[in-house]
Formats: sequence, C-alpha cells, structure tokens
Amino acid sequence: MILLAIMPIHGNVPLMKSCRLARLSLVFVACLAAPATVLAAPPSFYNPDIAGSRDVRDLPRFENARIRAFQQRDNAEISVPVDAINTRTEENTKTIQLQGTIIHTDYVIRPLRPAADIDRHYENVLRNAGYETVFRCAGIAACGSRMGSMILNDGNVAPAGFADGLFNDQMRVRVAKKGATWVLLHVIQGPDRALVYQAVIEGARELE
Repeated sequence: MILLAIMPIHGNVPLMKSCRLARLSLVFVACLAAPATVLAAPPSFYNPDIAGSRDVRDLPRFENARIRAFQQRDNAEISVPVDAINTRTEENTKTIQLQGTIIHTDYVIRPLRPAADIDRHYENVLRNAGYETVFRCAGIAACGSRMGSMILNDGNVAPAGFADGLFNDQMRVRVAKKGATWVLLHVIQGPDRALVYQAVIEGARELE
C-alpha cells in the first residue's frame, strides 16, 4: 500500500493549485511502479524447441535457430546425395545408401538470415569438428532440379512430412563425413525465414 502525505493548505495557496499538486503526486507514484510490471512480463516472441529435441554433439546450431521437428531412428536407412541430381534415374548412381542411427532435425531461423551465411557457419563447424566434405552445391543449377524434392519430399532422406519444405535457387546442400558418422545438410532461404534440415548418421555402413 502506498501512502501519500498531503501538505496542509495555507491561506495564501489557492485550492485549485493544491488539487493539481495532489494529482501530480499520484502520476509520479504510478510512473515509479510501472517499470517493474513491464520488466516482469515474459517475452511473447519466444518459441521453445519442440519437446524431446536436442542439438547433435559437435554441430552447434546457427544463431536464433529453433528446432521445429526432431526424430531419431535406430538401424534405419537413408539416401545421401554425392552429386547433382536432375532426374529420378540419376538417384540410383548419384546417391549412396547408408544404414545406422539417424538423427533428423529441422530448424527454422527467424529473423531471416541469408542461406550463404548459414552454410558458412556449418562449413566452419564441420571443419573444426574434423569432418571431411564429401559433396557441396549451391543453387539449382549446381545441385540439380531434383535435389530439393528428393531430400525433403520423397521419404528416402527426410521422413515424409517431416521438413518444412521451401524450393528456390537459394538452396545449399552439404555432405560431410568423419569416420563412421555422416552429416547431410539442406539449407534454404525463404521470404520470411531460413530453414535447415539436418540428418546425422551415426555408426553408418554403406549398403550394396
């Protein structure tokens, strides 16, 4: 409770002036109390990662990235591109089939950041963690017209309906390897967000 001390009105002080002083005192006290309320309010823009998700060791996320989908599959199979892919027929010769523990992660990045900056982040992260780049491409001409659809839509890379799919010429794809661990990254820049689909294959063995 806040108590206000009101000075007595002397004969030479008009009544209206005293009322104005009292109102100013009330405004002053309200202004002092307001900041505490504002600071205590939680930020409405905060969106946490999906429950049960995590970053893979050695692969820190890009700044402001949030995990919107996460799935781990043991003894699972995945197609990993090692060259540009323009047709379904080329998938048979320009991908390798791996089996192992696969960790699928779909990140959304807001505010929007350029795909080139995100790809550079992962280039540095992978190099520092001791990975060797197996394949990298930027744009549809270099990656192939089938690359984005094969990774995000067909169910042989990302699980069906898993990734938030965008398709444009800002696509970046990177495949890296360290021992029996493989990493596949699909980065794309949209109108209001950037997206990173990441697949990590641990204990990978190549299928015939």
